[in-house]
Amino acid sequence: NLSAAEAALLQTLLRRPNRILTREQLLGERDVDPYDRSIDVRISRLRRKLDDDPQNPRLIKTVYGAGYLFTASVSWA
Repeated sequence: NLSAAEAALLQTLLRRPNRILTREQLLGERDVDPYDRSIDVRISRLRRKLDDDPQNPRLIKTVYGAGYLFTASVSWA
């Protein structure tokens, strides 16, 4: 089960697979403090729920200094 915030984050990642998304893009309309780490916590929770090894994630990669990348291919039916 995903929280509403985790589901919204996953939906954003699924809409833009294989593209680096910044924290600002992932948080949406909310103003972001440079030290705000709420998106990092959400990503961490998603990794635990989606990946079999959260310490070596396969689906959501961190691109240091840039943001996060959803690595799976996505097709919409």
